[in-house]
Amino acid sequence: MKRRGERYVSITDVVATVYCERKIVLDWTHGKKRPLDVQARALTGSLGHKQFEYQGAMRAAVDRRCFIATHVYGGDAEQTWALRAWRDEVLMPTRAGRLLTRAYYGLSPLVVRAMDRFPWCGRVLRPLLRSVIDALWFRG
Repeated sequence: MKRRGERYVSITDVVATVYCERKIVLDWTHGKKRPLDVQARALTGSLGHKQFEYQGAMRAAVDRRCFIATHVYGGDAEQTWALRAWRDEVLMPTRAGRLLTRAYYGLSPLVVRAMDRFPWCGRVLRPLLRSVIDALWFRG
């Protein structure tokens, strides 16, 4: 339990003492004041990190394959994006999900061709696809 007026030392500060004891003492007594050039470099590093995260997200978003939903709803429909997000966030991190996705990519072009050729296939698949999307939205 922390007593009134007592300050704890973070593990970062403990490790930093190995690097420079005087800096820790100065930071502890006068606060952690950083010069403007250090603040600017830290901000540049943070911005670079955010840019790296954004580029990774954009690369993931480039995979627009979702053949059946694209055929039923359109490539930029929110239902199609919901299924893509489910694929990327739930299926792809697991081995079973990647195998399921690979099987889907092998089978779905055939299903889309069947939907083009036989309209009743689309009428059968649309309610099934809708129930999957509703279940995903319900789960959050």
